[in-house]
Amino acid sequence: MTLFFLGDSLTLGCGDGDGLGWPGRLASAVMASGVDLTWYNLGVRANTTAKILARWSEEVERRILPGQEIGLVFSFGVADVANDVEFADSLANAERILTGAAAMGPTLLVGPMPVADQARTERIAALSDGYGPVCTRLGVPYVPVIGALRDSRAYADALAENDTVHPSAKGYATLAELLLKTNAVRDFLGLEP
Repeated sequence: MTLFFLGDSLTLGCGDGDGLGWPGRLASAVMASGVDLTWYNLGVRANTTAKILARWSEEVERRILPGQEIGLVFSFGVADVANDVEFADSLANAERILTGAAAMGPTLLVGPMPVADQARTERIAALSDGYGPVCTRLGVPYVPVIGALRDSRAYADALAENDTVHPSAKGYATLAELLLKTNAVRDFLGLEP
C-alpha cells in the first residue's frame, strides 16, 4: 500500500521537532498493524488550495508503481486563510482537487486546524464547515478536526510553544491521536476498529 499526504505546512509538519507531523504518526500506526507501507509526505509550506490543485496529481503520478494500492489524504485551508483566498475559490479548488483524487484512488480529507489567532480560526472554521458538503457530494470521507482541537488544552499549549500557527510535536501527536480514534480514518487506513 502507498499513502500520499498532500497539503500545506501543517501537513508537512512544520514545527515538529520529531520530524513526523501527523502524517508520520498515522503512517507509523499503519506499519505497526503489519501493513507493508510506502508513504510520501507531499505537504508544502504556504500552499493554498490553488497551488495544491496545480501540483498534486503530477506529484502522485510520478510516485505510483504499476499495480500499487494507493490512498490519498489531503488537508488544506489554513494557508488559504493566511493568504486571503476567497472562500468560494477555496471551496471550488477543494472540489476540483477531490474530484480528481477520487477518480485516481481512495481519498480522505482531514479538515484544517485552528491557530492561536481567534479571528483567523473563525475563518478557518467557516472553511472547515464549507468542505463538509463538498465531501458529502463527492462521496469522500471527511474528518473535521477544528472543533476538537479548539477545545484541546494540549493543542493550544503546542501552538504557544511554537509560532502559534504550527504546533510543536505534542500538538501533532494530539492531532494524530484524534484522527486515529475516528472510524473514517481507521477504515481508510485499514486499521482494526
